Amino acid sequence: MKFKRHMEEVMMRCRPTKRLIDILLSSLLLLVFFPVFILVSFAILLLEGRPVFYISKRYVTTAKQVRIPKFRTMVRDATSEKYQLNSRFMREGYLDIPLSCEVYTGIGRVLEKTQIVELLQLLLVLRGDMSFIGNRPLPQGNINELIKFQNWHERFDAPAGITGIAQVVGKYGLEPEERLELERLYGQVYKEGRVLKCDLLILACTANLLLRGKLLPITKARALLMSCIPGFDDL
Repeated sequence: MKFKRHMEEVMMRCRPTKRLIDILLSSLLLLVFFPVFILVSFAILLLEGRPVFYISKRYVTTAKQVRIPKFRTMVRDATSEKYQLNSRFMREGYLDIPLSCEVYTGIGRVLEKTQIVELLQLLLVLRGDMSFIGNRPLPQGNINELIKFQNWHERFDAPAGITGIAQVVGKYGLEPEERLELERLYGQVYKEGRVLKCDLLILACTANLLLRGKLLPITKARALLMSCIPGFDDL
């Protein structure tokens, strides 16, 4: 009983610490990357014209939508019926458009590959609508497809993130059920487990992906998440 109470106290301290790290790190990175924001904005304006930014409404919880800003990486009419992105790439709640798709601009492919496209979301991390690590926020269309799965809402038990477990495994290679399983496990880690340890491991995997292009196998991803939940053996 004493051990259980101790673990509960530790978990209660981890979540505020996660938020404090988000505030400090997002503040620092916004200052560091401010010149990058300016350069990228001018590059998009020069090469592709207006608009420079793409803003979409996405759910960060099952009940809360926020406006998610990104640098525009696609052609202006990418959401039109001309490209039929939903029918081509929507997979039971997850819309994953490969970089080979014709809707991406030249500079857009660079921004997506380097993940510079996501940097504007640091503003949402600082504001408290998102975290560095978590499951990606989803638009209404994705939610409409996702609700067919049992306990789908458990993926929202943790704050939405800029990067997460599905991204380091490789969302294009995951079946929807597999992706939802991993995202639900991360939600369980946030509620019950060692979330700071988990975030550090996912951050290391993200760096490995960006620098070396190395994806994490799904079996190792499951083991990583389970190692951060009391009751499972560590890796």
